[in-house]
Amino acid sequence: MFLVYGIVYRYLCARKLEKMKKNILSFIVLVAVIFSACAQQKKTTKSKVLTAQGTNLTIQSMAMERTPCFGNCPSYRLEIYKDGLVKFKSWSDTEFEGDYEKKFDAVKVSELFRQFEAYRVDTCAEAYESLIQDVPGINYYFTYKDKEQKIMNAHFGPTYMIQMAEETDKQFKVDASWTKTADKKKD
Repeated sequence: MFLVYGIVYRYLCARKLEKMKKNILSFIVLVAVIFSACAQQKKTTKSKVLTAQGTNLTIQSMAMERTPCFGNCPSYRLEIYKDGLVKFKSWSDTEFEGDYEKKFDAVKVSELFRQFEAYRVDTCAEAYESLIQDVPGINYYFTYKDKEQKIMNAHFGPTYMIQMAEETDKQFKVDASWTKTADKKKD
């Protein structure tokens, strides 16, 4: 009888030990993957910064869209041109409804374009997978001397895309000094 208990006890201990080994091995693999991903990300960031200085791409114009959500999220399009002209088109839930435009200093616009160029937006994916359905999105459209580029769902891309959207909104916020060019179109 004790022999049977001894065999069963050893069997159960061996199974627990095997499970523990698998858990420890899984944990080690997970940690290794995380550290290698972080190390790879740092390498990528450094190389992007270094190659940004050698680029010949120059942004001629850009557009940024804030897409609607199921609630009351502002939805609009900002078009920014190299000469300083900025156009605003409201789609929904904005303080100023309709189409507006304003001429800004071309230096201010070129500084914004240089920030985008320094981040090497020309290397971004055309679209990022939308991970959440009811989120107001950010889409970008860039025009260069010899090509056009769009970046859809940029808010799920690199974090600087969200930061640059906030910077663009801050610099080109519509107020009473803008000229209204058209009323909002009825749906």
